[in-house]
Amino acid sequence: MARADGGLYASAPIVADRDPSRSPALRAELPGLEDAFDERVMHGRLHAALCEGERRGVIERCERAQAVYAPGDGCVVRYRIQVRDRSSGTGIPGLVIGRLFADPRSAHTYFEYRLAPLAGAMRGRPEVAPFATPVAVLEPLAMTVSLFPIDGELPTLVEVTDTAAMLDILRSTLPDARAGRFTPTRCHVDLGHYGRQHRCVLRYTIHGTRRAGEEAGPITVYGKVAADHRGALTAAVVPELRERVLRGKDSPFTVPRSFGFIESLQLTLLEALPGRPGISALLKDRARSGPGGNGVPTLARSIEAAARVAAALHGSGIALGPRRGIDDELVELRHAHAALQHVSPGLAAEFEGWLETLRACAAASDPGEPCLSHGDFTHSQLIFSGERCGLVDFDTVCRAEAALDLAQFLAYLRMNARKAGVPAEQLCARFLDAYMIERGYGPRERDALRARVHLYEMVSLLRLAFHSWQKFKPARLELAVELIHERLPSLGGWRT
Repeated sequence: MARADGGLYASAPIVADRDPSRSPALRAELPGLEDAFDERVMHGRLHAALCEGERRGVIERCERAQAVYAPGDGCVVRYRIQVRDRSSGTGIPGLVIGRLFADPRSAHTYFEYRLAPLAGAMRGRPEVAPFATPVAVLEPLAMTVSLFPIDGELPTLVEVTDTAAMLDILRSTLPDARAGRFTPTRCHVDLGHYGRQHRCVLRYTIHGTRRAGEEAGPITVYGKVAADHRGALTAAVVPELRERVLRGKDSPFTVPRSFGFIESLQLTLLEALPGRPGISALLKDRARSGPGGNGVPTLARSIEAAARVAAALHGSGIALGPRRGIDDELVELRHAHAALQHVSPGLAAEFEGWLETLRACAAASDPGEPCLSHGDFTHSQLIFSGERCGLVDFDTVCRAEAALDLAQFLAYLRMNARKAGVPAEQLCARFLDAYMIERGYGPRERDALRARVHLYEMVSLLRLAFHSWQKFKPARLELAVELIHERLPSLGGWRT
């Protein structure tokens, strides 16, 4: 790291080890990594392990969907597969969860204690009917494989994807069902979002009848499963928000109703909000139409709407959630740096310089007062339906400086704008200005907030870089590094 009088890192050459799949250290740690990333090899191995001897099903296609390296816990690799049922000729999509270990013994232990009991609970389910077995150990790769919903880190997925079991649960939790206005008769389960290793979102479509017996329109409910008790906090925060923020006629946003947290299943049930995340689509529209295109005013209004949502959330006065300060963020980044040192030492050296800059700047500025914060406030958490905006995903609710949410939004806005080829500076300024107007901040408050937002934005960008590396996304990592090189020199008079 260099001070403002001699910064050199901004023009440092691109290091060669930003793709951990090519790291000799990681390949030595996980001997099966190379084969696990080869779709042709895994096609054959998965068919042999899951379908061999079963005349009913054959795996016709295998595609690596995503991978995540978890330092100390191996690597999770997921595969989208297409299985043809020989008896009917129909193609059935599926998802296989693979977990790489350092040695076959660890794989067998995980299989015996985590996967085999869940496989027994899946017996007779249609999802596993075309397969000889839903779980297996690929010993040459020191790897376990299991068919979704068998996930050793989320064991309750087996039960919460069981339509019969969920029909009973929904009958006892949905307000209209409890009041006798709606009788659920059928339930269909779809995989919603499964991007994170210890969380999964499911979409339940419930069909039923009204009080008089006539067919009712389907109801959509989202179920969120986590490996911890964060759903209990969601179930507490959502009603508070609905009470405090949504009471007025001009509330800036809405939140889904909570239908409760079922602790034994680690399952949170929430209503579906109409609409879709709109800002990413508007950025792409802006890229196509140019600065004078029709998408520009709508994009600007959406950015301002996001600022109003953040202002209302932070001004709600709700005192729920764990405390989360800048020291917590820096500790997390130190752990990230330790993981990088082992696998990608060149990137780790860059990361260390960035981190030292953040430490110095954090010590040189005063923190803001903690308030209710979303904890992962990005444009993808905002659902737009016409002029209405909804806020979703309360898994990371906390008490933190307002700068945490504002910076997270700006970091992801910059990243997506860069991907779309759209200049981000005016959009970011519009968001922050609209927020400060909404909160009624004066000049001194604005200066203090801008300094903390810049600090937290760099924290978000470093985290983005690490997660991109961890998920074997070198192109996304390069985008994050570009933004770090551009933004870090102006942080507190330091350069990189």
